[in-house]
Amino acid sequence: MSEAGTVSDDNILSQLVGTIRASSAISAQDVEFFKSLDPSIAGSLNQTSSTLLNMINDVILSVDENNDTIEHGDEGLQSSWKNIGEVMDLLFEKSEHALSSLNRKNTAPTGNTLQYLDDSTNVGDNVPRKIQKPQINFLRAVDNSESRPFQPLLKTKPHALKALDEALILTTEEENVPAHYPQPYEYEIDNQEYDESVLQIRPPLPSASWENCEATWVDNEESLNQMFAALLQAKELAIDLEHHDYRSYYGITCLMQISTREQDWLVDTIALRDNLWILNEVFTNPKIIKVLHGAFMDIIWLQRDLGLYIVGLFDTYHASRLLGFPKHSLAYLLERYAHFKTSKKYQLSDWRVRPLPKALKAYARADTHFLLNIYDQLRNALVEQSKLAQVLHNSRNVAKRRFEYTTFRPKVTSSTVFSPVEREDPWRSLMFQYNIPPERSLLVKKLYEWRDLVAKREDESPRFVAPNQLLVSLVMSAPTEPSSVLAVGTFLTDHVRTNAKALAQLIKRTLSTSNDELIGMTSAVEDKKLQKLSVNEIERNLAYFTNFIDHFTCGDLQESRLEKESALFEGKPLPAESYVTYQKSQTEIVSSRELENRELQISSSSDTLGTTDLVEIPVQNTEDESKPVSNSATKQIESSVDPIEPSKESKDEVIVLKEKRRVPKESSSAKGEESSPKEILDFKTAKKVLSTSNNTFPKGNKKRFDPYAAEHNGPEGVKRRKKTKGMQKSFKG
Repeated sequence: MSEAGTVSDDNILSQLVGTIRASSAISAQDVEFFKSLDPSIAGSLNQTSSTLLNMINDVILSVDENNDTIEHGDEGLQSSWKNIGEVMDLLFEKSEHALSSLNRKNTAPTGNTLQYLDDSTNVGDNVPRKIQKPQINFLRAVDNSESRPFQPLLKTKPHALKALDEALILTTEEENVPAHYPQPYEYEIDNQEYDESVLQIRPPLPSASWENCEATWVDNEESLNQMFAALLQAKELAIDLEHHDYRSYYGITCLMQISTREQDWLVDTIALRDNLWILNEVFTNPKIIKVLHGAFMDIIWLQRDLGLYIVGLFDTYHASRLLGFPKHSLAYLLERYAHFKTSKKYQLSDWRVRPLPKALKAYARADTHFLLNIYDQLRNALVEQSKLAQVLHNSRNVAKRRFEYTTFRPKVTSSTVFSPVEREDPWRSLMFQYNIPPERSLLVKKLYEWRDLVAKREDESPRFVAPNQLLVSLVMSAPTEPSSVLAVGTFLTDHVRTNAKALAQLIKRTLSTSNDELIGMTSAVEDKKLQKLSVNEIERNLAYFTNFIDHFTCGDLQESRLEKESALFEGKPLPAESYVTYQKSQTEIVSSRELENRELQISSSSDTLGTTDLVEIPVQNTEDESKPVSNSATKQIESSVDPIEPSKESKDEVIVLKEKRRVPKESSSAKGEESSPKEILDFKTAKKVLSTSNNTFPKGNKKRFDPYAAEHNGPEGVKRRKKTKGMQKSFKG
């Protein structure tokens, strides 16, 4: 038998080698050319191609009868070779998965041998592309109005330390906390003690065989009652949830996994949405330990959709953190303690699909099947390291979390309260994330509010109504016509497409409002500046000068009053000289520096106050200061184009200082002489600057200017080096 088998194998191998060589030789030739020369060659090749294609189809159908066969192309077998390659790759992949599954079944897991989740089934093959929204069939309709705080769905309160009526009293509104219903089991979670089994080190109990048991599907009242009876006898439970939030505003709890030491259940929470409240008898019993991993959101989903609460929680996530593990995911704990390798490619699957595919059932079941064994090992490690109390404290805080609508969320973010939107202005995060200019902030806010309103009304997630990228595109392009809205991007959602006209009108109104607000803000700023200038400067200065005139009338000058009310010297020390009139005498000469200082003060005051305001000029009185001052001694500034000239009036008259207009000074040579008439340049008779005649160049040793020298002259040669004295002597010698 062995010799015959060997001969047969050699015969097959030799034939295969010959076939490969012949096919390689044929492919090296121009087959199409020979087919065109001889029809018999073309017929023979076509018949051979059909035979090979039939053999390949027989192999495909032998693997799976539902597979599609490959048809012979118009251009022969070569046109179908791409499809053949894809089928062969698929066959090899299926063969590899089948062999690995067979090896895992034949080899029992011992020691550190890893078990693998069977993820060879393609979930997308049997899942319909469009799933009917399950919210349509809910007996308790979804309410997204947020007209009142979230009210717990409890019908009864088993294992209560406080009555249900006391737990369902609406609290009064405080400064940062709106009115709300408290968490019904908050008091029980804080005051009921854990079972003594949690505090002891006990040998870990192995999990049931993964291959030899299947999860029980629960989707009706009969199977629910059977599961409920079994759970009442358990001491520990492992619980997990699967959630969907893409086609719902708040989200839907689609599946619940429950495992005991002996059995696993998969509960259809969509079909039993209004019947699962009876599980509170088990979930709130402090003598039954409920093991969850990362339960901070599971607690919210249980109470929001199913009216379930948990007392006696042990969160393995907090245990892994306190033990200092490098990773804190459930997949890491499964691989570390249960030696089970799961696959997270189904984590974001659509869990609303019914019937649930086999691969999704296996994935969901793996999350709780080994969790109680992991709990045993974590508990022992925590007790040995004296860290169990902290884990139980953290687990209690997680169990006390409550759900609240966005409208009634606390003003200050709290870890004990969850709301879908926890920021005051969530639309601002889009501006920072996508670098939107501030002038578009109002448009971002309006479009964000429109998206949120539509999502609540249709019970869809905001990202399903309009993804953030599409919303930002509408903000930046700001289309004001329906056709422009439809041309914003290549991908438009149904809600944006059907509301194109409303969106265009919303954007147009918002842009006009933004422009009006911008103009109003600008004018308000300008009015404020003018008002500040007129009130703080002009009126105060006018009042000051009026008081100054009144002061001369009364004959009393208060220096402190000047310091307080003077706008010219506000914030600066007043000069030492007195504010008196200046009477020009024959013996007194005003220096040019003093006149210049006065002119500067006059010009600065006139720029601020206008041309008709009165300004006081501080000067030094060289005469007797005790001499009475007349009321006519006030100096008045008037607009004039003439510079200051020496006064020809008598010394008892008032010197009037007039504003000096800055006129360019004349040269010293032109003073006292009449200006000579300017010579007019005649370009027709003027000499040509660029003329090449010899008489046009300037005389002297200066080189003449040649504008074309750079074009006609070549590069300069290397300068000759002068000979040194040493070199000259050497040449002479």
